[in-house]
Amino acid sequence: MRSTAALIAALVLLGACSGDEAALPPRYVPTPASAPSPAEQGCRSSFPDHHVDSLAEAYNDRDLEALTELVTATEIADVVAAAYGGEAPFADVTAWAETGWDAGDRMRSTGYTAFYRSKRGFQIQMIRKSAVLQRHGIDSVSMTLDAKAKGCAIESLGMSGVVVAKDRPCAFYSEFANVEDVTKNRPRACEDGSGDHARKEPAAVWTGSEALIWGGDRGGAFVYRHSAMDGLTFDPATREWSRIPVPSRRPFAPEVGVWTGAELVVFGARTGPNYGAAGAAFDPATSSWRKLDLPYERSGFEGVWTGTEVILWGGPDHGSKLRRRGVAYNPSADTWRTTSPAPVGGRWWHAAAWTGEEMIVWGGTGARTDQADGAAYDPSSDSWRKLAPAPISARQWLPVAWTGSEVVIWGGSSFSSNRADGAAYDPATDTWRKLAPSPLKGRHYHSATWTGSEVVFFGGYNYHRSFRDGAA
Repeated sequence: MRSTAALIAALVLLGACSGDEAALPPRYVPTPASAPSPAEQGCRSSFPDHHVDSLAEAYNDRDLEALTELVTATEIADVVAAAYGGEAPFADVTAWAETGWDAGDRMRSTGYTAFYRSKRGFQIQMIRKSAVLQRHGIDSVSMTLDAKAKGCAIESLGMSGVVVAKDRPCAFYSEFANVEDVTKNRPRACEDGSGDHARKEPAAVWTGSEALIWGGDRGGAFVYRHSAMDGLTFDPATREWSRIPVPSRRPFAPEVGVWTGAELVVFGARTGPNYGAAGAAFDPATSSWRKLDLPYERSGFEGVWTGTEVILWGGPDHGSKLRRRGVAYNPSADTWRTTSPAPVGGRWWHAAAWTGEEMIVWGGTGARTDQADGAAYDPSSDSWRKLAPAPISARQWLPVAWTGSEVVIWGGSSFSSNRADGAAYDPATDTWRKLAPSPLKGRHYHSATWTGSEVVFFGGYNYHRSFRDGAA
């Protein structure tokens, strides 16, 4: 259903709260490309684990001796510390650390991303709490530190991206607006007010007269997904916005959102610490929600709307066991049923499309490897058939578009390698054809939208940068 979300995204630019700055990297910790160099052998663990772990440990233990051994940078740029001390950059690690300690600041790493190992560069995602932040009504903030290491020491340390406050993404910039270094680093979204609503991966549908956008991730590398539970409606005829109220549900991240003709139905996964599946239905006529309880505890599913049912398939359960059976929900009768088992293995991050007669699923990833097969499900007979082999390789994180006669696939990623090819599947003949070469670089997390004559692919990410180009 993410192709629908991509269409709505053309109406509302509700990206992550990043302004013009580079987006924060994903919560992804790659395996080092090669063994540590001889200069790194004396470190407690391999690059850059030692630097990430030791930095947080020394900082939180208030161990200045250990910190000065670890960080040899002669200048540190840190907007959060600037808010504590009134200005930045800091001349050395001592000035930086003591400013944070005076504010009661503590750091917790939520992961790192290693970039360009030959240049020794990596980014650390940090959550920070402090007495100063809490006095300003901010529970915690998420930020990214850019680092460059030489041997066991960090020779360069500074901040990149934006500071995201929990529950109120732009609160850090509004609460410390009197600090010049904070103000000059304020993202545009926090200046024009859109940052209050900024989010990524919301449920988005078109009702025939207005767009409904609900939920999503507010951004920041917090321990658990930073889920928004509010939303907005947009009427393009009047260019007016209105708010969607918050349902009486524990926070969950939408994975499937459909318009049934009367309601926005969303299903997703609770964001921790107690994981599980959740759902809700919003009626814009009454501006009210009703609770939907799924008959299973799993996440990573994809779904389609058939006209009478929402079919959900894929994903692991709490025991990480991949499931070949799905479920179907009938909103008119408020009933559930379980599907027959698929003739292919269970998976998540796969593609799903509704053809008018069948749900087509393809690709994705399993417990050990990515997948290059798929199947078609007919809800009228509760039966499956396996798809003919595709002419493209295994991949995940791939959007698809249904043209009325073909399911079109392009892009995706497999084992940190981005794909730049695609194929189209004809369910009437159970045949595939390869797409012509694309002018776009390989990517994943992009959108695919059918216009009636072309499939438009736009945006995406390739582990190093986000894209703002597209092709048809």
